[in-house]
Amino acid sequence: MMFHGKINKINLKKVLAAFCLAVVIEAGVMPAFSSRFVALLPQTGRDESMLDYVHSILKENRTGLGSIEDLKLAETILVESVTNKLDPLFVLALMKTESTFYNWSKSFGGAVGLMQILPATGEELASELNLKWDGEGTLLNPYANVKMGVRYYSKLQRRYKDTETSLTAYNIGPGRVDSGVQDVSPVFAKKVLSNYRYFKERADFY
Repeated sequence: MMFHGKINKINLKKVLAAFCLAVVIEAGVMPAFSSRFVALLPQTGRDESMLDYVHSILKENRTGLGSIEDLKLAETILVESVTNKLDPLFVLALMKTESTFYNWSKSFGGAVGLMQILPATGEELASELNLKWDGEGTLLNPYANVKMGVRYYSKLQRRYKDTETSLTAYNIGPGRVDSGVQDVSPVFAKKVLSNYRYFKERADFY
């Protein structure tokens, strides 16, 4: 979903307001919006403030994308986060930890893109989301990658009901978590949560 000019702000405001109630009803699933931010979402200017903030974070980092693409990416992060009842700043923290916001990132293990998604996982998520699957090409599409990554984390959060466990499963795979591997380190989860705190501290609407 892409937005441009004045239509962009109007449509984004409608999307955020529509999902605000769902976020409130789903209270208790963390990390979700703070109660203060939920209350402010429908008010004039608040969605623009979050969009501006997310966009500013992206501009500070080397995304490998153009300026217009960065803005579209900020919009995608916002819409997909609210759709999946997550705080956009948490999604930013996960993205920073996974790829340092660089769209063309590839791990030694084969994970690709902003949210570092493995091709097998990406193909499954693309099917769920009715996205055209073109292998690595789809994973290197920043908007599709974010859509898939946010959906994947949201599914893990619902499954494990615990943020640290969900993040660990995102990082090493739910199979290893379910098998009770004893050498699983919480370093990844702690890094994501540290980045999340950092982004929240810099924001002025929490």
